Amino acid sequence: MTRNITTAFIAGCMLLTSSCTKDILGKKPKDSISELDVWKDMSLVSNYATYFYSTLQSGYSRNFYLCEATDDAIAALDNDPYTIVPLTTDASWTPVNAPFNDYYERLYKSIRKANDFLERIDAVPGDADQRKQLKAEIRFFRAYYYAELINYFSDDPVTAAGILPSGAVRDAEKAWGVVLLDKTQVFGEDDLSVPRSTKGACIDFVVKELHEAATAFAQLPASYTKDAGRLTQGAALGLKVRVLLYAGRFKDAAAAAREVMSLNKYQLYPDYKTLFTVKNNQECIISVQHNNIALERAHTLDKSVAPGSMSGQNAMCPTQNLVDEYEMTDGKLPAQSPLYNANDPYTGRDKRFYATIAYDGSSYRGRMLQLSEGGFDIVNSGAFKPRTRYMMRKGINEGFNFLGDASLGSDQNWQLLRYAEILLNYAEAQNEDAGPDNSVYEAVNAIRRRAGQPDLSAGLSQEQMRAAIRHERRIEFAFEDQRFWDLRRWHIAHLPAAKEIYGTIIRKSADGTTAYSRQTVQSRYFELKNYCFPIPNADVLSNRRMEQNTLWK
Repeated sequence: MTRNITTAFIAGCMLLTSSCTKDILGKKPKDSISELDVWKDMSLVSNYATYFYSTLQSGYSRNFYLCEATDDAIAALDNDPYTIVPLTTDASWTPVNAPFNDYYERLYKSIRKANDFLERIDAVPGDADQRKQLKAEIRFFRAYYYAELINYFSDDPVTAAGILPSGAVRDAEKAWGVVLLDKTQVFGEDDLSVPRSTKGACIDFVVKELHEAATAFAQLPASYTKDAGRLTQGAALGLKVRVLLYAGRFKDAAAAAREVMSLNKYQLYPDYKTLFTVKNNQECIISVQHNNIALERAHTLDKSVAPGSMSGQNAMCPTQNLVDEYEMTDGKLPAQSPLYNANDPYTGRDKRFYATIAYDGSSYRGRMLQLSEGGFDIVNSGAFKPRTRYMMRKGINEGFNFLGDASLGSDQNWQLLRYAEILLNYAEAQNEDAGPDNSVYEAVNAIRRRAGQPDLSAGLSQEQMRAAIRHERRIEFAFEDQRFWDLRRWHIAHLPAAKEIYGTIIRKSADGTTAYSRQTVQSRYFELKNYCFPIPNADVLSNRRMEQNTLWK
């Protein structure tokens, strides 16, 4: 990150990214407005604030999919541009060419814009309540940017011997965090070479910002009948829960989760399958708003995950590793359940399996998939074959014709934070802090009941409950980018189970029988240094006080 004098090119930043008049990104841009004009008019400042909503990361539209860098998924191609190939297969990347270098730069650019906004808005004439709301929103966004930086770039000088059962690392908060900038830097007045704060100090800053943003939101509407996707008190409190959990501050994380639950504003959506296609439903706490206009906020999920036989790209092929984690309806894994039939492996599974994964013989976009050897969707998929013989179904709109009007695209919203996460975050934090009390069971069982799965067995130890919660997170949040961070914060990504990627081979015989055989699809690279990403080399060179992450030196 090059720290030059902060200058907000406001007119350019006011290019909004949606024409939908009902959502927060829906206001029309105003052309030919000078920077001075903006800071004299609260309505223009409000318009500018919508820029920050466009910075929320959508898993549907970015040029990489985090799930493909986990044991849950793999791309159809080894050189697929939508996957972080060097991260998952070899040791070829360095601080010079690391895949998230650009994201590091973009986050700090957004932080500079947020700092500039917060320093200028008090001088803008206008409604005091609107000013208060806008300040709370921008403080949320600044905290969000720092939370992202902490996740990706905080130092993690982990050793296998230093990992606690919870996954936390001793003295982790004393390690380097990131550079904290809470005000605009002025050339000639401020030292532009700024040292990194500790991870603990960075977390303190983010938690404080989110707490104060939530307090401000509490004075304002907690929900909106229009401007869908606008931030609320629950959004600030919910992100605080995630930050605290990821930091291993379990007691505080559990308390923060109880605060969200006590709002009584969110509940589990009854149908897991349509949860991801019904926009702004009662489970959604933070969502990235999309529309179906290709040049605005549309994305390409439906085309990306369809097989080559349907002119898709077969991104995010589910692994056999993930498939094996879906329980039978008796609540037992296939390897332990009497209900499991190896010759009919997809019958009698957790309902979330059918909502998430398309498999041989299942209906997909109006026809039955043929994923066995010699099957239509193998022979006719070209380079984009279902590599594991599974395809992702979660969140897709099977009625959308992505080969139709080129001006249109997919418009499912990306649920950045939903109530199910609050429940499972609470369960994990409370279990780590106090053990598996009744409230932990209640939180996990609520998720399982929606899926039609039986309650957890009574009398679980803390270790057994930990395993149950981790299992539940993997199933509930498949393809929602959660697994990427869970593997890292639990420090289990370097273990063989997370690095050996499996698919299946399906062969049909003339007598009508079908045989399934597990096969290794990829053996992945992951060393301890991969628990964090390097500070981009350009920033190390330009900031004389910058320290590179320990295992990346």
